[in-house]
Amino acid sequence: MAEKGKARRALELTRVARRTHLLRVLREVGVVGSTRPPTREGAERFRGALEELGTTYVKLGQLLSSRPDLLPDVYIDELNKLVDAVSPLPFAPIREAIDREIGLEHFSSIDEEPLASASIAQIHRGLLKSGREVAIKVRRPGIVEQVALDLELLRKTASVAEKHSNTARLLQLNALADELEQHLNGELNFIEEAHNAELIAGILLDYTSDLFVPQMVHPYITESVIVMELVHGEKVEEGHDLEPERAAELARTFFRAYVRQVTVAGLYHADPHLGNVLLTPDGRLALLDFGLLGRLDDDTRTSLALLLLGIAQNRADHVADLILALSLTSVDSDEAGFVHDLRRKLPRYHWRPLSGIRTGEGLADLQRLCLVHGISLPTSFALVGKTLSQAESIARTLDPTMDPVELLREEGWSVMASEAEKRLEPSQLLALTFTQLQPLLRMPRRLSQLVQKLETGSIKVGIAPVELDAFEHLMRSTANRIGAAMIVSALLIASALMARVNHTFSVVFFCAAFALGLFMLWRILRTPGGL
Repeated sequence: MAEKGKARRALELTRVARRTHLLRVLREVGVVGSTRPPTREGAERFRGALEELGTTYVKLGQLLSSRPDLLPDVYIDELNKLVDAVSPLPFAPIREAIDREIGLEHFSSIDEEPLASASIAQIHRGLLKSGREVAIKVRRPGIVEQVALDLELLRKTASVAEKHSNTARLLQLNALADELEQHLNGELNFIEEAHNAELIAGILLDYTSDLFVPQMVHPYITESVIVMELVHGEKVEEGHDLEPERAAELARTFFRAYVRQVTVAGLYHADPHLGNVLLTPDGRLALLDFGLLGRLDDDTRTSLALLLLGIAQNRADHVADLILALSLTSVDSDEAGFVHDLRRKLPRYHWRPLSGIRTGEGLADLQRLCLVHGISLPTSFALVGKTLSQAESIARTLDPTMDPVELLREEGWSVMASEAEKRLEPSQLLALTFTQLQPLLRMPRRLSQLVQKLETGSIKVGIAPVELDAFEHLMRSTANRIGAAMIVSALLIASALMARVNHTFSVVFFCAAFALGLFMLWRILRTPGGL
């Protein structure tokens, strides 16, 4: 049955790919064949195909929308329009899931009409026996199996593409599939989502007058059903009824809160799009949907904090050093060219009208600049860039005059003060002292061992050659050509000797030598050094 399901899904993917001219789209992206210039039509077809294929592919599109280093601008713009909305399921399977996971006896009533319906879950309004209004989020039946099947097919496709396409290897399609799987697994497990929501709620305690996270209602939380506080509100739109002063205050607090999540906590709500933020009647913002959470290790978090401060202060050399420290480089990376272009681009985001300043645009430019110069940024950078871009977009919907660069500059000093305070905590200070002191205590013994080896002549130096692929190819090509030339010569000599014995063998050897010689000449002229 599983094999039939795979075959049926593969056939469906093939039909959608054919109908949406997916091969042409892949050429525009540069994954297969000769590249074509990107077009709006191709981007729209790509978005339509992803929406038609369902959950896994919609999430793939949302993930790709955070990678301007991988896709052309027209594709990024189109993928940002992806809508994760589907027709609601009948209430019967939803009611059955609630009864099985939690028990209907805990509810006075549950509305059959859903509040929202997405590809992973459906949300219904409910009333607990205690009289508390709640929202019940129910995972769609069969969605886990469907996602697992799609991920398996995606992994096979990515492996085939990386074997046959240099561009696919550069785009790291297998790594992209790993990242997609991690994101989907987090969104499919509602226990993890509830835990994530409570973590973010703790981080936002200083902003409760402006921002809040709906409370999770324990113990009514399972892997497939979650019960939470019902939030009354509407999407953040330009026609909001807030007073200008309140809107400006709310916008600044909202953007600052996300900068703080990234730079101080290293844990942030990674999907703050318009559907996941509600403006409540009391003039606050409610954050929803915590299936996708970004996590940063301590060193990356500190580097990103310094990077944002460097961008805000227009210090190109400092920004370049931090990016290079975060990234993977090779001998082919053009670090000098990267620094030169960064010095030229960074001032563009300063001393401009407020309407022309975009933090997300600046971070996307940095990603593209790194790709051009052969510098590989960590995937965490892309997710941080998209998160701050979405947060800025919502903040500017509330207050179009908000200056994100100025806010970054103001927040930078506060972040550095928080970082210094954290580093000076007794436990942190003791750990740092211990880790730095241990190598110093071992240094005299190591120096003594080194001197002893020098005196006895027993010291060994190991050299590991790197980046010898081109030289190895040259040597292999030279050996192949010399070997082929020797074979041709041997065949010619053999054919001459056999002419006195058997004319047929002589002609066969001569023709073989002639054909092999022509083939060698063609390869040498067509692809020098490629034999």
